[in-house]
Amino acid sequence: MSVEEKVQETCDACGCYAEIGTIIGEGDDVLDLEVSAASEADARAKLAEYRALAVQVSPESRIQEQLEQAEQGVILKARIQFSCTAEKLIFEMRARSLG
Repeated sequence: MSVEEKVQETCDACGCYAEIGTIIGEGDDVLDLEVSAASEADARAKLAEYRALAVQVSPESRIQEQLEQAEQGVILKARIQFSCTAEKLIFEMRARSLG
């Protein structure tokens, strides 16, 4: 198989397909997250939940944060750096429960 050739997997249930490598891309280990809240304390409390989850997934994860004022409160922007792409994907799936 040459590098030029693309491999496609088809899902019989839904009729869609994805090219191998498009769902999990090498080097995709940084997640940008925004937490909006009425107050800084509320935003930091919500970010603490995401931080705890990130540490569960990868104890080596690093988080940078930046607080911005908004019309209706504050926005806390966070950038989470994971060790690898798989850890980021696991975090994203588990974070759905935090909504």
